[in-house]
Amino acid sequence: MHLDDAARQFGDPRIARWHWPGDLGGPRTRAEVREGLQRQARQLDAEGFCLWWWRERETGEIVGQVGLNRTAVLGEGVVEVGWSISPQHWNKGFATEAAHASLAWGFVEIGLEEVVAFTLIDNAPSRRVIERLGMPYDSDFERSGLPHLLFRLGRLEWRQSQRAGP
Repeated sequence: MHLDDAARQFGDPRIARWHWPGDLGGPRTRAEVREGLQRQARQLDAEGFCLWWWRERETGEIVGQVGLNRTAVLGEGVVEVGWSISPQHWNKGFATEAAHASLAWGFVEIGLEEVVAFTLIDNAPSRRVIERLGMPYDSDFERSGLPHLLFRLGRLEWRQSQRAGP
């Protein structure tokens, strides 16, 4: 496990701003981070996917957590593609690259029919990643009492986008 790296990341107020703003508790404690890592390990065992930790190829440095996560949106069980990149690695394309790989894993290896992404309305960097992934807007919704945007991508749409190329 990457407890030290994860505790550093999720204890950072710049990260917590987007994951747990306001009344959601802010930066996470080491115990909360350990629980989250254990939850992801259980999901990996059960489902074959989770939010994976990614490293920079040349240095081996952990850049963040990106992958697939089972969750609920508006009472519907869904699989989301999600990311949390360490601030020193923001704006370097890591979220987009790893999220593309995660989508491919989900659609090809796992056989998912659909993957969603969602973000707080004012999280412009995550919206840009979602746009680069080619995920169509679905709706506005509230999650934990906060306004979010929801995007959905089906396997057929994803396959068509892969054939079209960049």
